[in-house]
Amino acid sequence: MEQNWVKVYSSVNIIEAELKANLLREKDIPVSCINKQDSMHIHLNTFTPVEIYVPKDFAFKAVQLLSKEVGLE
Repeated sequence: MEQNWVKVYSSVNIIEAELKANLLREKDIPVSCINKQDSMHIHLNTFTPVEIYVPKDFAFKAVQLLSKEVGLE
């Protein structure tokens, strides 16, 4: 991944992370999801995150959209 991408969200719930990534994609924000979970040993994934990265230029907008989504504003 290029150096100009920043992490804007992390979750151990892969479905939640994909929903957040799709929300950003709907707003025309480029998204990259990094799944660090082990597909062989699912029971070990309790604390292993799925991370969402966006380009630096979109980071502020992405964080705002995600915070509105969970009702933090």
